[in-house]
Amino acid sequence: MALVVPFMINLFVTTVFAKGFYGTEEARTIGLENAGQYLQEKFGGDYFPILSIWGVGLLAAGTSSTITGTYAGQFIMDGFLNWRLKKWMRAMITRSFAIVPTIVVALYFNASESALDVLNEWLNVLQSVQIPFSLIPLITLVSKEQVMGVFKIGLTTQVISHRILN
Repeated sequence: MALVVPFMINLFVTTVFAKGFYGTEEARTIGLENAGQYLQEKFGGDYFPILSIWGVGLLAAGTSSTITGTYAGQFIMDGFLNWRLKKWMRAMITRSFAIVPTIVVALYFNASESALDVLNEWLNVLQSVQIPFSLIPLITLVSKEQVMGVFKIGLTTQVISHRILN
């Protein structure tokens, strides 16, 4: 249930882009540096604050993704590694692993916004290659009662998961 909000935010951001730019010439030139401007021209007019809404949506999408990764790191430290730290210390460590590399990369590429767009495209490609390597073992493990006990996912979730991955 905790992933529903990040999913919905990312779904809305993707839907707005699809509605606004699918099949248009502008779609070839849109990146993070000019997306808000294009959306303002397409949907905003003079009175509707599309740039602000786009900024909040982009911030929410990034934050929800980062929080998801951070929580995963915290659970791994808690359960698998059996590290017993105070909650604030665990949060600082896991969030630093999520935020510090992002800040370093953003500062390094600060000279060129188009370089960040290219980096973003490559990160999306990398994620699309890596996600199956983590999801397939995850779904396999959470489907086994020997591993999860009473927390094993049900047959419906297994079928839906396998259909999505195939």
